Amino acid sequence: MQTDDLIAVLAADTKPLSRVAPPLRLGLSAGLGALVALGLVLVWLGLRPDLAQAVQGATFWLKVVYTAALALSGYWATTRMARPGLSARGALRLAAAILALALIAGLAQLARLSGPQSLIALQGVSWQVCTLNIVVLAAPMTALVLYIVRQLAPTRPMPAGFACGAFSGAVAATVYGLHCPEQGPAFIALWYTLGVLFSGGLGAVAGRWLLRW
Repeated sequence: MQTDDLIAVLAADTKPLSRVAPPLRLGLSAGLGALVALGLVLVWLGLRPDLAQAVQGATFWLKVVYTAALALSGYWATTRMARPGLSARGALRLAAAILALALIAGLAQLARLSGPQSLIALQGVSWQVCTLNIVVLAAPMTALVLYIVRQLAPTRPMPAGFACGAFSGAVAATVYGLHCPEQGPAFIALWYTLGVLFSGGLGAVAGRWLLRW
């Protein structure tokens, strides 16, 4: 068999990559990652004791909307970064808009407070552990998403890894809200956002090695 014939046979045997499969698998990874994070919350951290009362308030759901919106933008970015030739600019713009709204809400809260009160609002009662807890809860999902993206064709390993980690961090932050008693806009804008960004940073470091061809 000559070279041209061999190439023709191999090309005929190649199946096109499904456009549905990657988004579906990444969506399923979010569900599985949320379940694992929930299990860790239940076994390790515990639910907040006033959860039944908290879910009746608007501030609890505003926190959920913020982290869920970040998760959506992270999902969008990951599906784009996982394949060559696709731009993630739309997802990045969405994430930037979400972060800007959170920053504005946090600054608006601090503007109404005095110096000592502002510090209390920023620290809450759990600033020492909030970001770290989110990163730990996100780690299993980050590993899973990196594995899924590795099966695709990412051409930018570190940005793709960051998207994987940030996506996972936002999902974990949403679940973490079931334990965390903090609901102030300034606290959420600072420490929850850092949890998502640090998860993204870990994903970028891992992606540099795991997502290379």
